[in-house]
Amino acid sequence: MTDARAEALAVWELVVGLEVHAQLDTRTKLFCGCALEFGGAPNTRTCPTCLGLPGALPRLNGRALEAALGVALALGCEVPAVTFLDRKNYSYPDLPKNYQISQKHACLGTGGTLELLRSGRRVSVVDVHLEEDAGKLVHGRDAAGAPCSLVDLNRAGTPLCELVLGPDLRSVDEVDDACETIAAVLVALGASRARMEEGNLRFEASVSVRRAGETALNPRTEIKNLNSYAAVRRAVTWEQARQVALLEQGGRTRAETRLWDEEGRLPYEQGVPDALRPPEARVRALLPAGWTGGRTQFMRSKEDAHDYRYFPEPDLPPVLLPADLVEAARAALPEAPGARRRRYAEALGVPQRQAEDLTRDRPLAAWFEGLVAEGVPAPEAANLALNQLAAWLKGRGLDAAACPVPPRRVARLHALVAAGALPRDLVWKQVWPRVADDDLDPDEVIRREGLTPVDAGALDAAVDAAFAANEAAVRDLLAGKQKARGALVGAVMKATKGRAEPGQVNARIDALLAQKRAEAGG
Repeated sequence: MTDARAEALAVWELVVGLEVHAQLDTRTKLFCGCALEFGGAPNTRTCPTCLGLPGALPRLNGRALEAALGVALALGCEVPAVTFLDRKNYSYPDLPKNYQISQKHACLGTGGTLELLRSGRRVSVVDVHLEEDAGKLVHGRDAAGAPCSLVDLNRAGTPLCELVLGPDLRSVDEVDDACETIAAVLVALGASRARMEEGNLRFEASVSVRRAGETALNPRTEIKNLNSYAAVRRAVTWEQARQVALLEQGGRTRAETRLWDEEGRLPYEQGVPDALRPPEARVRALLPAGWTGGRTQFMRSKEDAHDYRYFPEPDLPPVLLPADLVEAARAALPEAPGARRRRYAEALGVPQRQAEDLTRDRPLAAWFEGLVAEGVPAPEAANLALNQLAAWLKGRGLDAAACPVPPRRVARLHALVAAGALPRDLVWKQVWPRVADDDLDPDEVIRREGLTPVDAGALDAAVDAAFAANEAAVRDLLAGKQKARGALVGAVMKATKGRAEPGQVNARIDALLAQKRAEAGG
């Protein structure tokens, strides 16, 4: 961290809240029967309802409601007895109705908390609500080469669950932690696939800074439609530097909406009055060393809720949420990612980073728990899941949900190594590939390949023969030159075709060395 950046961070505190738009994992859109699939030719998954044609009426997708309710309950939100949807009125080319059906006055959940995976700190959840997505604009050039924007309405009406986090995040690392934790929660619930590369998950960061020790919040800027974790981190980092530079020169921040310009192609602070434009050189001095490209860019002044003229959606009735239905949904919730991470780390002794990684991958976590159930100590099971198995799956383009290798087979491999029956390298380099690729039990591979363990008598004979054939190495070992041990171990491994357990080989070598020393001393 540069000195200028370190000094500024000591004076100015970062304050960040997040809005999260998660596409719910349903087969159809929120208010119609159009299919939801990634990709597809533009405007091929539309109907009169999602096109906003006169006379077309919405019908609420029950699966979307259940999924969003599960998210609210998992975050400890208070759920109302009656919820309803609102119209949020604004005009935009990819919003054919000129309004969006969302929630403002009776959200599905309010007042919850999110436990961050890495730090365990709890941050506030303002609300969880349902809303439909708009379409998207595709910018390009027409046949004559003139700039144009085309409208694709395949996404219009996609069911979204929006989560609003309070202004509780105090560093870029915490923001990153919150983003990854939210994704883990959504996946654990089966509410969303949370694949940012498919547009399943988008973030909007509300950023402000204030002097360290102050409690009042300064005006915030909202950075729209951040569609990767890297974009969130970089956008917040730039915006923090921009606001600090502005306040340092005596300027004032203002409530505004900004976009993230990843390549830094747009002119610096385009459309911003001189009084609100801090020197670019100072902003860059407050960024991490080696910063290239991206920066936030002014879009418009920030709207207030009244600008959208919210009112209850007249074409959809209120939804009753009886207490027994809510409690049944609460009882069906899976273990929360934060609780799972704590259990792995604190109760099972898995290292913190590995506990986090397992928690993020629900199928891999299930496979890991199957390995523990087979008697493999949890720290070793975590290593096998995250390294041995994960590398094999990656090499074959599989994820853990499609893993064909049952945990009991890997538990048997582990037992062979733990008992000293076979060397670790032989088990994982020769036996494991046959177990995984050929769908065989470990003992069947060992039988077919003639890899049965070396008995004690045969091992002792192999070490004795290596001693007799490598007198120079023995002399060097007796003289304290430990590198010579490799020649003896290598000779034994060659004689036993790699089946000798190294620990047993070294123990026999040490015994023979002790005997030699005793004879020499006598």
